[in-house]
Amino acid sequence: MKIKTIRSLTESGFDKKINEFLNNSSKEIVDIKFSMTIFDYGAMSMYRDIEK
Repeated sequence: MKIKTIRSLTESGFDKKINEFLNNSSKEIVDIKFSMTIFDYGAMSMYRDIEK
């Protein structure tokens, strides 16, 4: 299992980064934890690489 941390200062930038990561078909997403502060948006994704 691996983790990926994603951060962005804007909601639209955050959405774009999350969607790009989720659309990667070589990963099986196990869980995503989200947080938001007055300064930025953040997420930690736990995933497994899918063997092809």
